[in-house]
Amino acid sequence: MRIPVRWLCAGAALCLLASGARGAERSKYVEAVRQFADNILEHGRDVYGERHTPLLVDGLNVDTLEPVKWKSTSGREWVLSNLGNQQVLFRTLEGLSAITGDVKYRNLAMEATRYAYQHLNYGGLLYWGGHAAYDATGDRGVFSEDKGKSHELKEHFPYYELMWKADAERTKLLIESIWSGHVLDWAILDFNRHGTPKAPGLLWSHEYKGGPVFFWGKGLTFLNAGADLYYAAAVLSKLTGDQQPLTWAKRLAHRYVETRNPKTGIGGFQFSQTNAWCDDKGLIRGDRAQYQYGEFFPGKLVVEGTLFPCYGDAPGVNPQLCQMALGRMLGAEGTEFSKWAVEELLAWAKSAYRASDNTFIPMLTDGTSMEGFVVQKDGYFGPKGRVIRAGKARAQHFWAYAEATNHSSDPKLWEMARLIAKGNGFGDIGANENSAPALELKTSSAETAALFGFLTLHRRTGQGAYLDMARRIGDNILAQRFSRGYFLPSSKHLFARFDRAEPLALLHLAAALEGKPDAVPPFFGSGAFFAAAYADRGHQYDTSFIYGQTRR
Repeated sequence: MRIPVRWLCAGAALCLLASGARGAERSKYVEAVRQFADNILEHGRDVYGERHTPLLVDGLNVDTLEPVKWKSTSGREWVLSNLGNQQVLFRTLEGLSAITGDVKYRNLAMEATRYAYQHLNYGGLLYWGGHAAYDATGDRGVFSEDKGKSHELKEHFPYYELMWKADAERTKLLIESIWSGHVLDWAILDFNRHGTPKAPGLLWSHEYKGGPVFFWGKGLTFLNAGADLYYAAAVLSKLTGDQQPLTWAKRLAHRYVETRNPKTGIGGFQFSQTNAWCDDKGLIRGDRAQYQYGEFFPGKLVVEGTLFPCYGDAPGVNPQLCQMALGRMLGAEGTEFSKWAVEELLAWAKSAYRASDNTFIPMLTDGTSMEGFVVQKDGYFGPKGRVIRAGKARAQHFWAYAEATNHSSDPKLWEMARLIAKGNGFGDIGANENSAPALELKTSSAETAALFGFLTLHRRTGQGAYLDMARRIGDNILAQRFSRGYFLPSSKHLFARFDRAEPLALLHLAAALEGKPDAVPPFFGSGAFFAAAYADRGHQYDTSFIYGQTRR
């Protein structure tokens, strides 16, 4: 049978129209990110102090376009340029260059990185991260005055691949210096989240002995700091081909696996104990959880590493997302990371998640519930009288379980993603990956984690409904969080933080619409921050103290 030419022409026209519509839609996301990046090029450069450098400031006031400033306890103002708090931005800039073909955005990140290596280096480390930064006005590195000269990364997850392109040798030295500066005892991997420059010594040739967890050590082995350490070492192995850093990365990640309770499978936020200040008066030292809760849970092991969650009302997922990203990046050599992440997520699902109200129940890792417990005395974990409550499973948990379905066939993972999606008003993703979803395409959500979660499901299944949902969330981001050419929590917010996830999420959406999901650098969450004493206001975090400000 011959098909009439007019039918062929009509079909071709429809294809062109559909292609054009997709292109226009893709373009609006890319153009928003381009406008954001161009504004940074124009208003975000370091033009302060006597030296104007290739560095970028961390953010600015969207009304005045003045840079974000931090006031020291002496009253001196620092214009913050913190490379550690620009790593999501650098992924965005490289992604924008990849999509548009305009290399100026990637070059902006590369030039800032090279300058930092040359001028922001101290003992192999950088003035960056949680408690250090570069003061663009004073042309000098500064430290948090209430934390001392501490190097700290907590889920900052630097974009080492770009840093490697900028200067491979200095990137290798930096990662080695981070491990040397933070690890206190290589034999048991005691480390501290605060580091100082040290000679590398034996480095990866140290002897490892291991041993029981929850030992009394000298450091605070926080998981969010440990994740940055094992991530850095694993990436270094990928970049160099040297297996030794990867061996140590796996040893460190496994220390947290060793904290898992045999009954529940839930792991701890720390694998050691240390003598930390337990009270605000500085009179009592010890394990802060043991001090505040131990006597009220007799016969139980109550230490910081057995609290679930240790911080906040719901468990953080960035370490698990990081491990699964390492699993993807390293292939067969990274399967342990993915396996450990999936095991942890499954343990939460089976022992701590309550579907009826979409919450995680606060507990000791042995399953002893702490829900409803009224705190009996003041301490590190809050004031006397605080009631411990269950925390909602949020968009980031949906994303984590969605990603976990790529690393395990256990149906519980899909079930969790489905329950959490429903609990957040996203609709029904379907009983399994072959089911037709019934999503809430009128959602008002502008959560980047939700967008990444639906892109993950689309990539896994090829079902267009998930991409439609991601597109809806992308549109909500443009409507709710893109204002005056910057990405903000809302149009009422005063300060634009350049390191936000929205522009990177939109680039991932644009890449998915183009059928090229790997065109943009990967993202697996970020907890980047700067925290220090602010004038006479005590210890503050820039993420809330500065970037949380709104117009009255």
